[in-house]
Amino acid sequence: MYFGRMASYFAEARWNTVETTMLKMHARCLKKLNRKDEYVRTVLDLLAKSAASRMALKSASKQASANDASEIHRDWLNDDKVDTTDVFHEIVGYSQQLPYDVTVQMAKYFGDISVEPYVRHYDDKDGFQLRLHFRHLLEDEIEIRAAKIRLVSAISNHTKDVWLEETGTIQLKRGVNRMWIGCNVSVQSPLCV
Repeated sequence: MYFGRMASYFAEARWNTVETTMLKMHARCLKKLNRKDEYVRTVLDLLAKSAASRMALKSASKQASANDASEIHRDWLNDDKVDTTDVFHEIVGYSQQLPYDVTVQMAKYFGDISVEPYVRHYDDKDGFQLRLHFRHLLEDEIEIRAAKIRLVSAISNHTKDVWLEETGTIQLKRGVNRMWIGCNVSVQSPLCV
């Protein structure tokens, strides 16, 4: 408990290196105490912090290059930098022991998420596909078993959602990833992602 409370204190004070160290120690203690749920949530917070740091650094570097600012040594000034190599694979293995699924928002761990508005219809069957585009920010390559997109009706009285899904093993590498996700229905009404 101590490390968890102290980590949040240092987060408020913007002492990022200390906060990260506290989160890592807190996670290590939770793992040794076999408190699986809290351990998984703490490590997910650490991964989210790492991804947010990379998004902010990418945004700042774009602004600096746009302004032709002089190049500075960012590594020693960057106290947001969090090394999370192999942490994702460890947490996936550890979370298999939980009796329930842990759901998290994609936007915490991936950047530049968008669904392209162009529909690709199947030639040989009913249905269509949309292209999902996002930036993978963590150090580890990730293997996923399914990707889904939920479309909701743009008309308020129409309540049926349409789910697009791509199953099978999909390897996500660091950087920009694109994939086609489809469904086998035809829809006549306007939908929103």
